[in-house]
Amino acid sequence: MLNSWPNLPLVVQFEGCPKAKSLSANITVALRHPDRVCEIDLVLTSSITGSIAEAIQEPFQALNRIRITVEDATGTPELVHNAFLGGSAPRLNEIKLDSIAFPFPSLRQVLLSANNLVELYLSNIPHTGYFSPDDLVAGLSSLVQLISLTVGFHSPASRPPSHMTSSPQRTTLPSLISLDFHGASEYLEEFVARIDFPSLYDVTITLFYQIFFEIPKFYQFISLLNARTSPDMVLVTTSAVDVMVLLYQNGKRAAGCCALKTSCRRLDWQLYFVTQILSQLPPLPKSVDTLIISEANEMPPREEDMDSTQWLEFFQPFTHVRTVRVLERFVPGVAQALVMEDIAPGVLPELNFLSLAGHRKSPSVEKAAEQFVDTRNLSGRIVFLSD
Repeated sequence: MLNSWPNLPLVVQFEGCPKAKSLSANITVALRHPDRVCEIDLVLTSSITGSIAEAIQEPFQALNRIRITVEDATGTPELVHNAFLGGSAPRLNEIKLDSIAFPFPSLRQVLLSANNLVELYLSNIPHTGYFSPDDLVAGLSSLVQLISLTVGFHSPASRPPSHMTSSPQRTTLPSLISLDFHGASEYLEEFVARIDFPSLYDVTITLFYQIFFEIPKFYQFISLLNARTSPDMVLVTTSAVDVMVLLYQNGKRAAGCCALKTSCRRLDWQLYFVTQILSQLPPLPKSVDTLIISEANEMPPREEDMDSTQWLEFFQPFTHVRTVRVLERFVPGVAQALVMEDIAPGVLPELNFLSLAGHRKSPSVEKAAEQFVDTRNLSGRIVFLSD
């Protein structure tokens, strides 16, 4: 049928149902014309990944965009052992592989051929498809037009060995403005030590949880980013399963932001993560004058396990913050911490506006909040209290 049509570009789109066992016939036929296919957009189940992997082993010289997502009830990402696009797709400007991975040497060949690539999205990479930071950097080295990069590993086991070289070869991604990484802190350390990002201003980092994070190279990287983006607000958001700390300009996230996340359920572990990350950074810029402590919508009730000392340690890095807003769920613990006169005077030294949502609903919380404000006001450091 296709042979009787004019030699027009082909767009291949397919979204398989959960019970699909094979590709539709027209998709298979279209992929037999790699010289005409300009776009591939597929949502598959694992039962048919083998079929698609076999169909895209040849070079696709006209291909501009390829997106493949594997959706399975098991949630286990797929590693296929076939070659990827025959190692050559010179017109590519976007690659998205979600829950499916090809052998990295094959993917690297494609990257080296795709000098016009602007978006690379590799998510839910299975541990069997692991590639080292050195391999990743080598694959990215020629992508001078790359604007957006996502690298996400599925397993905490996907981390480099402890004996990585201390003097890595560096490369530069001059056009990259957005970086999204999900993986082990050790991998992140080795990755940012090998690449310069002169245009980067939008960063999202999700780390697999561990008790202690030792990532000095990443802290240096964040310091350079903060100097470039001048954040003035820190937003800490907890949920039932994770915590995020976001540094950005108030109302101007498009001007640059940095989000750091990890997965853990207990509130004390969540805030310890934030405290640990921020306390190891060089001092927050003086431009950071607002702190908001919030939570994800519709969080189920949970037992909080925070003492006053933990809250005070959490506040320590915020030496230039003038405005603090606390969501109602956290107000009792925060108010009781701030009223500890023997410790609290050195916390939040420049504070002048404190919003404790719903603090008047509890007489003991209201008393603690007003006692803190009165103590500050008597010392000449005026603080305004709001609901």
